[in-house]
Amino acid sequence: IVRGDARTGLASFVETCDNTSVSEYTDASGTTQTCDDGMICGCTNFFSSDNLWHCSDTDSVCITAQDEPLFPDSYDGAFVSVDVGIINTFGGGVNIWNTSGFFVHDTANEKERYDASSHLRSLSSGAYYQRRTDTSVTVDGTTYKVDTDGKCTTSDAAADQFPGSATAGSVGRWAVDSYGFTSYADRYMGYEDDTKAVQVWGWTSYGGVGAYKLAEHRAYVDVATGVLLREHQVEQAMSYPTTVEVVLGAPEDVYTSFETIEG
Repeated sequence: IVRGDARTGLASFVETCDNTSVSEYTDASGTTQTCDDGMICGCTNFFSSDNLWHCSDTDSVCITAQDEPLFPDSYDGAFVSVDVGIINTFGGGVNIWNTSGFFVHDTANEKERYDASSHLRSLSSGAYYQRRTDTSVTVDGTTYKVDTDGKCTTSDAAADQFPGSATAGSVGRWAVDSYGFTSYADRYMGYEDDTKAVQVWGWTSYGGVGAYKLAEHRAYVDVATGVLLREHQVEQAMSYPTTVEVVLGAPEDVYTSFETIEG
């Protein structure tokens, strides 16, 4: 149950998941309760004040546990188109990022590549335009990133990068700008609508009881294919927000999806 002013994001929350047990939660009286029949606590609102998950009126307190939506086999060696739109507002202006690219993920050989081309329009008293290209390649346990200036940096591949998951906790893997994105473990939030064709995973972050909403992330996964369809994130929701929308295409097999060009 949530009480407060929904227009401003101010709210108080009643049920709280117990971090020591996935099936236990604390109710409004402070009493620890246990979900029945192997169900788990399904609260999706994270409070930075106590590092606990709290339930709102849109959450089911107890839910059936869902398997993490790992990348399906259709991703292996296929191309996925990626389109990213970022709107960053600030006092007296707005930054608009548009990024288009391709993502290739190969679980069997533990290889991954993301090539992106971006355009920035900064609209303010000092308006300007910028474009850039970025490439990220993971091979043999190392990730190589080359920015628009040709600078290459390396890092160890993430431990959970393979097989990979539709739920990464934020849109950070698709963004090529300098914005810092909040990231928490995405939690199952139910279906997008009554057709039950798309699962929604994500989280919403608050400073604490009665505090404003800080950020949110959503990932939309096709139930039939396991393919990640799109992502959404908001940062700095209480002031000048940054809004991110990511749309991903279906995996395209390079050997069968394109006509051969005879030369």
